[in-house]
Amino acid sequence: MKKLFPLMVFAAMVTCGGSSYGQAHDHSHGGDDGHSHGDHDHSGETLAFQLPQWKTMHFEDANKAAQHLATVQQLGCEAQQDQHAGHIDIAYRSPKWRSLSVKDHAMADQWARWLKASGFDVSHAHTAAVFSEGAEIVEFRMVDWKQIHGSGSAQETQTLKVLQDMGCEVVVESHGDHRDIRFRAPTWRDIHLVDHNTSEQWASWLQQNGFEARHSH
Repeated sequence: MKKLFPLMVFAAMVTCGGSSYGQAHDHSHGGDDGHSHGDHDHSGETLAFQLPQWKTMHFEDANKAAQHLATVQQLGCEAQQDQHAGHIDIAYRSPKWRSLSVKDHAMADQWARWLKASGFDVSHAHTAAVFSEGAEIVEFRMVDWKQIHGSGSAQETQTLKVLQDMGCEVVVESHGDHRDIRFRAPTWRDIHLVDHNTSEQWASWLQQNGFEARHSH
């Protein structure tokens, strides 16, 4: 199992200096080239969801069946309806990861509960405000969980905070003298950074640690 050392080094590097993560503290989303990045909106929260295999739910109530069918269709799922033996079957799937943007954390929690109860794999995380400012953008993704072996050190805990602030989903399980740490970001997410050099460092670090990453201006 891989250790967390590269992450720890990077956390120490990016948290030194007056501004955490090397962020600029203005609200400009335009790059020096004049191109706007208005499509990178961090005003709400985003859920990622997937359901590779067909899921079938049974309904006795026709209205509830219709509502469920309409909802999964609006989410972009493949869906079909069948009626037999006095009940209605709604079958649906979403083989690829999809994103759902909502206005706030409470709404995200409601959707996460509904999606999980409906059989979906759900990834719920949000980008911290410190990563929503800056002219340079780094996009990243890690579709599958990455698992590493942790020791529980203070520096390691700070690194996990960095991952969470980036918008990664992080799960930590303690096992006596060690911790099993898993993290992922199954849909493309982005962080805003202060300048080109900082962005290149982040993109390089992300790639070295198993993420797909791309840097735009």
